Amino acid sequence: MTDNDGLYRRDVLKAGGAAAALGLGGGEFLQGLAERGDQTAASKHNTGIENYVGQNDVIQTVCSPNCRGKCPIDVHVRDGQVRKVEPHPPEDEQYKRACVLGLSHTQRVYDPTRLKYPMKRTDWSPDEPNPDGRGPDAEFERVSWDEALDLVADKMQSLKTDHGAESVLFHEGSGNYGQTGKAFSRLASLFGSTQSAWGIDANVGRGFNRVTGTGFFLPPTNEAEDWENANTIIVWGSDIFSSQFQMDASKVLDAVESGAKLVVVDPVYTTTASKADLWLPVKPGKDVHLALAMMHTVFEDETYDEQFLRKRTTGPALVRKDTGDLLKSSTVFDDGSDDQVVAVEQGSNTPVELEPETDGPYALFGEFTVDGIECETALTRLRDHVADYTPSKVAEKTGVDAENIRTAVRWLATRGPGGIAPSYAIGRYKHGHVFGQTYAMLMGLTGDYGRHGNIHAHHAGGASLSTGGWGTPEDADPGPSLFFPEYPDAMIDGDPHKVRAVYSIESNMMGNQFPDRQRFRKAIRSLEMYVVADMHHTDTVQHADIILPAPHWFEQEDITSGWGSHPHLGYRHKVQEPMWEARDDYYAVRGLAERLGFGDYFPETKREMLRELASRDDAIDFETLFEQGTQKKQDVPIVKYTDEFPTDTGRIKMYDDDAPSEEGVTFDVPRPLEDRTADDYEKADEYPLMFMQKHSRFRIHSQYEMVNWVREVNPEPQLDIHPSDAKARGIEDGEYVRVYNDRGEMIVKAKYNEAFQPGLVNTDQGWWSRDYLKGHHNDLTHNEVSEVGQTMSFYDVRVAVEPAPDDLDTEKYETDNPRGTVAETSRVGGD
Repeated sequence: MTDNDGLYRRDVLKAGGAAAALGLGGGEFLQGLAERGDQTAASKHNTGIENYVGQNDVIQTVCSPNCRGKCPIDVHVRDGQVRKVEPHPPEDEQYKRACVLGLSHTQRVYDPTRLKYPMKRTDWSPDEPNPDGRGPDAEFERVSWDEALDLVADKMQSLKTDHGAESVLFHEGSGNYGQTGKAFSRLASLFGSTQSAWGIDANVGRGFNRVTGTGFFLPPTNEAEDWENANTIIVWGSDIFSSQFQMDASKVLDAVESGAKLVVVDPVYTTTASKADLWLPVKPGKDVHLALAMMHTVFEDETYDEQFLRKRTTGPALVRKDTGDLLKSSTVFDDGSDDQVVAVEQGSNTPVELEPETDGPYALFGEFTVDGIECETALTRLRDHVADYTPSKVAEKTGVDAENIRTAVRWLATRGPGGIAPSYAIGRYKHGHVFGQTYAMLMGLTGDYGRHGNIHAHHAGGASLSTGGWGTPEDADPGPSLFFPEYPDAMIDGDPHKVRAVYSIESNMMGNQFPDRQRFRKAIRSLEMYVVADMHHTDTVQHADIILPAPHWFEQEDITSGWGSHPHLGYRHKVQEPMWEARDDYYAVRGLAERLGFGDYFPETKREMLRELASRDDAIDFETLFEQGTQKKQDVPIVKYTDEFPTDTGRIKMYDDDAPSEEGVTFDVPRPLEDRTADDYEKADEYPLMFMQKHSRFRIHSQYEMVNWVREVNPEPQLDIHPSDAKARGIEDGEYVRVYNDRGEMIVKAKYNEAFQPGLVNTDQGWWSRDYLKGHHNDLTHNEVSEVGQTMSFYDVRVAVEPAPDDLDTEKYETDNPRGTVAETSRVGGD
């Protein structure tokens, strides 16, 4: 770039360049985006030598997408422009971290997809929503913030009057790990609207919770600094060295360097698998079978932890043979309780109450008669259940060598403290909750709870700001909640109640990330109003009626959690004022609250809100956090599960007499249940390939899709396919293919990849519609969920693959645009 370009910091979107870059919308929308904005730009960009040797202002802030990082970073600013991003050591410097995506904000903050002004769809009005106008051809016009908020508030109020407040859904995604969501929930609770209940990545945690009383997403695990004390680590369904490449991965390597054994269970030969002592290439969906074979080995070898089983589990508890219920203390003792269960002392028939955290000579195995009631111990029932899951029987079904199954679990059971670190991937099969139950019980057998070196998930617990019930005021009357998978039925069919409007923040889910994308788009078309706040022009934004431009993280003040990452809170200082007319989500929430009569519930400024929230957390001092930039929460325990378990008995459940059931299967003990991965699935011949959508190291969900530095090495979506599957279909490496099933199709380039076993194909998730020649990976996925898990099962998908038609237009991948390998780098930002 030369001085003659006359480019200003705020002059990011030239009319022609914006149109080519976005490839979305038209008319007044692009005209609005192309306008310069204010004419008093901060400083003219020039390329003299001072740009290389001049003085930078360094501002500490925090990177805040939905990843495991929550990384404190230093942002270098010169001439009013972000020049460089680098890691900043937090209060506890062993948690210093950053990734290449976080360092690429020099491009993202100035990307042409940034939203500049509030917009309204040109053919939408509160009384005439014209739902068919939503979508790729929608055009937008610029409006003022007051006009946009007036329209939203008036429509919300009219819907509340005519149909009830629950007809409005407040949908919050996970795109920004700050405190704005608390204000969003507060307004939703006061208004009485329907609120989001999560429906992604909860399967494994739900199953684990049935055993331990803890967990929703992945369960809590020891903080990463303790992982080096593990002697055996089984990484299950996680490419931790690619997707968790901050502190968590480094701590696994620290453990390995100290002598730990690393086992990787994964159908894909991942980066992590390449570093393992033992790789178990399990077939998709067969994880429960494999874990039950490991249980069988522990029983057969008698390597279970007897002391732990007696003290902290219901292994010794008696199960009635007549009813299958646990024998209750109230049945045996005059002063007994319905909450207490009964065991017997070893070597006698003497019944005793099995209290929490008590170590006694309880019988772990055997059959007993107590007060005329025939019983057996819970551990006996579990041992008998897994008797049929011998490694030799399970080997063919799982694709894992029997001796390797034995070796992996023997390391776990005999080498001292260790653990199993699953990812969310196993929960992306329809009945993935069963795995959560299974591995929780397996670790109960080996006694791997409450000790240094125990691991229960592939990322640590981290820290969150404790704000009490601020999101739900005492005098509020909150409305119902909907799990994500329930959205379409509510919007289209009114089941369980009719949703007529949606206000969405921090989310590209409904237009891009949710499965069965076409049904979600149909659901959007059924709405009377769709309001979307975002910083980029995403697929979801293109379907909105009202667009509210949110600032980049560098332009908004906040307190970020370290949930799922490290035990710090971070203060996200502003690096620069919001560009154009972008406004913090809090501005919009408070503006709507004032219009709806709830303004007194919201502090005047965002900082006042943050100060109020911080005052509710006794482990945090606002001033210290503000000045230091990070503060470690000293009340975050490094080792988890040291106290009584929050179950009915205070113990880990090795048998569940109040277990849920589905499809005729009861989960009193872990029982494998499969959907599309089942060997006898009815459409397996028609759609013979399992289709997964791995997380990419190049994106955080759909964020960073637009960054050109990344696109230089990851320019377009592809289908990873084993050469044998490709050749059987006449497909050459690098040839475009059509991937399809009974829901939809996509066209992408085939990539021979022997890391994926035959029968399994993959397209990394997070791509937008504009990245495909045709279709989209979420046109192939489905929105069917299990009754128990209620979690979207992205990996439980089957497809067929064939060569694509010959008349493809691939110009979008070959010409000079933001989607091509020779794309012009953003002309603003970065040295």
